[in-house]
Amino acid sequence: MLKSPKSGWLIAASVFLLAACSGGEQGTQAAASNPCMAENPCNPCATANPCNPCAAANPCNPCASSGMMIDGSMITQGDRELNDGGYSSAELTAMGEELWSDQSLSSAGATSCSTCHMGGTGMMNATFAEPYPHHVAMAKERAGMDQVTAAEMVQLCMVIPMANEPLEWNSVELSALTSYVESLQDGYAMNPCAMNPCNPCAGANPCNPCKGGGGN
Repeated sequence: MLKSPKSGWLIAASVFLLAACSGGEQGTQAAASNPCMAENPCNPCATANPCNPCAAANPCNPCASSGMMIDGSMITQGDRELNDGGYSSAELTAMGEELWSDQSLSSAGATSCSTCHMGGTGMMNATFAEPYPHHVAMAKERAGMDQVTAAEMVQLCMVIPMANEPLEWNSVELSALTSYVESLQDGYAMNPCAMNPCNPCAGANPCNPCKGGGGN
């Protein structure tokens, strides 16, 4: 699994908030490490920051693509049944976990599911905890779908962030990724830092890469 690039500055933000509240010289020194200050090179919204979620080259940036609508019928599951290939549920989940970090699934061979969903559930919205099928902003805004199954969500991500063709509906790979996505729902809890204005995934953050979409 890829390590989240946000962990360092989130810790710094916590230190800043605690120190700033104490006031005095300690608070002044902490302000210098405030990741929300424009001049701070660790600012997640700084143009020069390679981890900037708003950077054009960042594969998690929804604005990096054209933002055009896709044909929802190409990822609609309908009455298609997934092919488990004779594997057990546990085996499929384990296979899906490996595929989660497989960059060969993207058209450029440089992006994987874990690129945006660090640690499995990074950048997942609150609705991810709801049973599938459920509403997903990106599915509605980019494919006109009111709700999606777990398999349709995998296909949507294959087409939009991964910029590739949908997986074959009878492929074991799709079944494995779907199984892994469903397994991630167990014990999922919304990130308590979601409302932190220094968090690039915070709803109020103008650099929020989940605005106008987001995978869950």
